[in-house]
Amino acid sequence: MGGTTASGGAGGVTAAGGQIGTGGTSATGGAGGLGGASSSGGTTGAGGAAGEGGTRATGGTFGSGGTTSTGGAAGGSAGAKGAGGVTGAGGTAAIGGATGQGGSAGKGGSTGAGGAKHTGVWSVMPLGDSITEDTCYPQLTYAQLMAGNHKNFQFVGTETTNQACGSGAPSSVKDEGHGGYGVTYLPQNSTRGACTKSGGCGSYAELQTWAAEKPDIVLMHFGTNDVWDGVATSTIMSAYVAVIAEFRKQNPNVIFFVSKIIKLDPSGCGNCLANVAALAAAVTPSWASTNSTATSPIYLVDHYDSTFDPTSTADTSDGVHPTPAGATIMATITYGAVAASGYF
Repeated sequence: MGGTTASGGAGGVTAAGGQIGTGGTSATGGAGGLGGASSSGGTTGAGGAAGEGGTRATGGTFGSGGTTSTGGAAGGSAGAKGAGGVTGAGGTAAIGGATGQGGSAGKGGSTGAGGAKHTGVWSVMPLGDSITEDTCYPQLTYAQLMAGNHKNFQFVGTETTNQACGSGAPSSVKDEGHGGYGVTYLPQNSTRGACTKSGGCGSYAELQTWAAEKPDIVLMHFGTNDVWDGVATSTIMSAYVAVIAEFRKQNPNVIFFVSKIIKLDPSGCGNCLANVAALAAAVTPSWASTNSTATSPIYLVDHYDSTFDPTSTADTSDGVHPTPAGATIMATITYGAVAASGYF
């Protein structure tokens, strides 16, 4: 299935040897976000009687409790989270017994895309480098999801983001953000060579550990250090595919939201803007569709084509790491993409 794209911003790239250090700016700021409720399930039309021998169309699976009454209206009770007659994306309510308009529920009530059933709380892993580990981006994303009444989730990971973000953000959230790491160090067959950074660069063994957490959803904003180091766009894109494949080994139903990363323009990196523009141009809906599976779709989150400005001191203090105001721009775009998908 195709990747959906939220609005985003413009970008740059790196001179060799650059790295994202720890510590995004943590001044107060960043507004909480938009509302947006999960879609309710398909309702039945009044008086639609089920025909003799009416059959149920193949597609998304019904959640527990979704029944078709004989001689009455078809479909389960509202397609909400948890138990209830919810169909997966593309699944339709029974035909033969007449149903009203909207007999199919939105994606992600209790059934994920492609008919992969999900029950309970959704585990969401923010994955990336220091923009994920050391800025307000994960905390403000969490706050906006909660404010928008998308509450059936928890952030997971072995790291903790604990910036002072304001705007209703929690004091800390879990994530898998690692300052200085490059996504191209993670594949099993990585050609990046030995890491020379004291804080580490990332490894296949670490990728395996993260995948073993088996998150339901991964919010991946990764590649800033690779762009900064001048790594070829094709190598970064191959690494994205390898990361997704590793998570699918542990959870074939994992859902990925892959970011077109924010622009970067750090001091001394004359090629950063051009390199990040090239990466953004490669992260397309066609790429997302080609690399999606029936149960593990890829969505795009367009942070690149956003109002985030790497030359503005309002958005970033160093041309790379967003301030709370810059992180609010990122969080709002991520919120829009996740809310539109309808998973929780």
